[in-house]
Formats: sequence, C-alpha cells, structure tokens
Amino acid sequence: MSIGLFGFVVLHEGIAIAMAVLLFAVLAICVQLYLLLRKATAARNELSASNREMKAATKAKGEFLVDMSHSIRTPMNALISFSEILTQRATQNCTAEFREESEGILDIIKKNSRDLLDTINDVLDYIKIDANMLEIESVPMSIKQVIHEVCHAEKPNVIAKHLDFSIKYNGAIPPLILSDPIRIRQILSNLISNAVKFTDKGTITVVCEALDVSPSTPMLEKRAVSMKGAEIPFSASLIRLKVSVIDTGVGLTLAQIQDLFKPFKLLDSSVAKDGRCSGLGLSVAMRLAMLLDGTIEVESLPGQGSTFALLLNVYVIQGMPASLKWRENNGLGSQLLAGLDIRVPKPAEAASPDDRQPLRNVRVLLVEDMAVNQVIISTLLREAGAQVEIADNGAMGVQRVMQDMDNGLVFDVILMDMQMPVMDGYEATALLRKHNYNRPIVAVTAHALTGDREKTLKAGCDDYIAKPIDNQALIAMVKRYVTA
Repeated sequence: MSIGLFGFVVLHEGIAIAMAVLLFAVLAICVQLYLLLRKATAARNELSASNREMKAATKAKGEFLVDMSHSIRTPMNALISFSEILTQRATQNCTAEFREESEGILDIIKKNSRDLLDTINDVLDYIKIDANMLEIESVPMSIKQVIHEVCHAEKPNVIAKHLDFSIKYNGAIPPLILSDPIRIRQILSNLISNAVKFTDKGTITVVCEALDVSPSTPMLEKRAVSMKGAEIPFSASLIRLKVSVIDTGVGLTLAQIQDLFKPFKLLDSSVAKDGRCSGLGLSVAMRLAMLLDGTIEVESLPGQGSTFALLLNVYVIQGMPASLKWRENNGLGSQLLAGLDIRVPKPAEAASPDDRQPLRNVRVLLVEDMAVNQVIISTLLREAGAQVEIADNGAMGVQRVMQDMDNGLVFDVILMDMQMPVMDGYEATALLRKHNYNRPIVAVTAHALTGDREKTLKAGCDDYIAKPIDNQALIAMVKRYVTA
C-alpha cells in the first residue's frame, strides 16, 4: 500500500514537473514570440518610415523635374520663338541681300536651340525613366496621324538634303488604337531624324503594317464619353504593329549595333564632333518602346543603309467611328485631330492679307505671369492680326473675363498658362467654366510630364500646347478654334 502511494506521489510529481517544464517552455516561446513581434513591429515601422521617405523623395524628384522642365523650356521658348518672329519680319521687310544673310544667321540660332532642347528632353526623359517616374498613357489615337505629323516636322530637313521621302502602308491599318501618342511620336521622331541625319543621298521610307497575333487573345470591353456626354461602348483586340524606318545612309557595323541602345554611347568620335547626337536618344527610345510593350529591331550593313523597326503590341478599337472628335473625361483618352496630308512647300508667292493675318479681329486673352512669354506670345498673335489682352495670373484673368461678360463682350480664345502665382491655370479654368464661359481655353505650359495634358483637359481646357511654342502651330490652333 505504501509503495503504491509512493508511486502515485512520484507519478504526480513527475506530471507536475513535466507540466512545469511545459509551462516554462510555453512561457519561453511566448517571450520569444513577443520579442519577435516587437522586432517585426519595429521593422514594419522602420519600413513604413522608409516608404514615407521614399515617397517623399519621389515626390521631391517629381517637383524638381517639373521645375527643371519649366525653368529650361521658358528661355528656350524665348530663343526659338523670337528667332522665328525675326525671320518672318526679315522676310517681309528687308532687302533680298540682307534677308538672305539674316535668315542664315537666324536659322543657325533656331537649329542650335532646337538641338539643345532635344538634348535637354533626352536627359529629362532618361532621369524620369531611371527613377521609375514616367507614366504611359493608353488613349485612342491614330497611328497614321502620328506618322504623318512626325514626317511633316522632318520635311524641311529632307528637302534641304534633296532626299526622296515616302510613307507606305502595307495592308489595312486600324484607324484607332489604344496607346500613348506622345511617346510613339517621340520614338518615331528619333528614328526618322536619325535616318535623315545619317543619309546624305538616296531615300528614306517609313513603312507601317499590322501583324496578326493569336486569335485567342481576349477582347477588351471599354466605354468612352463623347464631347456631348453620351457614352459610346467599344471593344478592342490585340495586334502587333510595326513601323519601319528604312534609309540608304551610312549603315552600321555589328559592333555599333550592339552598343546602339546603351546610354551615353556615341557611334564614333565623328558623330560627337558633329554635335548631332547626345548619346541618349536611342537609349530613351528603346526604353520607351519597352514601356509601351514593344521593342526596336535593327538591321544594317555599312555603306548600305539601315532599317529601324518599332514593334508594339497595341489594342485596336472597334465599334466606334474613326472620324469621331471627342474628349475623354474619365482618364481614357483625349482629343483626336483631323488632317493627315503632308504637303511639300510650294515656291514662295505673295501672301494675301488674310494669309499674313489669319487671326484678324480675333480677341485673345493671354493669361501668363512671365514677362518674356507675354512679349513672345502677344507679339506673335498681334502680327497674325489678333487683338490681345494680357492678365498676369489666373485671378486677374477670371476678373477680366467676368467684366467682359457683364458688358456683353467675350474673348474668342483664352490662352492659359497653368503654373502661376495667386491663382494657377487649373483653378482659373475651373472657375471660368463654372461661370459659364464656354469659348475655347487652350493650356499653354512649359510642363512636359506625362499626365499634364490630361490634367489640363480635365480642368476644362479644350486643348494643350507645350513650350517651346511652335509659332505656326499656335496660330493654326487658335484659328481652328475660332473658325470651328
């Protein structure tokens, strides 16, 4: 009996010890979990702080890029615009001998200003891409329109070098695709301008074709909002789009092709001496193509020319009229513009008064805070025949418009800078629309970051033109809106 009791006691003591050991182990595990939890919480807090710092740094970089873009483009706008104004005055008012001499000097100023601007743009874009700050849009666009616009811009250089220049379309090209027209235009501008630079004789051909993809690719179902507010349903199917730039220029070796898309890499010292290349253009173009879900392929032989092909995966819009002019207000798209023809300039003829002053009697309000821009734009518009009034900021612009409306008057067009003190262009535009000003408002800004264009359209602007301003493009835009 005593042995049984002893065994019972020993058993219970063993259980008690085991329970104590188990409890100690549980407590130890709890302590470890607590310590790990504290470490995880501290790490999470540290990560959150790091993320906040990263977001703050990204925001600071974005603000720096905006300010840098504005600071650089404003003086460049002055150089280019005044050169064009002086060229126009020399053409109209000077003797043939003086005109020839002055136009040559002004052409040099304009060319070098634009070359410098191209280099600045390449650097800014490279920084934005490298910092993962460049966003890609997906908006309805016409690839034919983009190709024709780029080729039209390069036409003077082609004519100056006496090159044969043509555009070809193989097969049916979709009227509307979903992609980023600004970035596609940038890529093609680089490829075509390079073809012109490095081709001294022969031909340059731009070929566009649509390649089929797998028929099992799912369709996108989208809805668009027209300028009249009506919803327009449409669908989109994926295709492979190819735009080739074929030249008969100097060509490239295999080693040169391998280094072609490396940043800050020039083809050779002769290119650097000629000042025709920053070493960034093709690198930026390739990285933009990759962001657009595409690539750039190169085929070339020394002395036999080159073919640069932009290949993109894009969605083709179906079920929506190709000729529709509309503006998205839900972030999907922007305005579509008509007119695809390229025309070689005809021999100079005596301009009629209407040609010299296409904006005769058009009332324009220029809302701009910088004095140099006020002088540039107002001079340009007045020489085109417009009546121009100036407001130094958005608040003064709104006040001036409201005074006119109270007196039964109205400005035909408002040119609105978007970055101003007191009241910026976004707030001013929204106020004008709220007070039933329904005439065109065109955003004129030095901002060049993706999203700025859509931001101005959402604020109520009808269109957007970036600085440095193309003088003829601005006049044409104003004329289009006042005659619409």
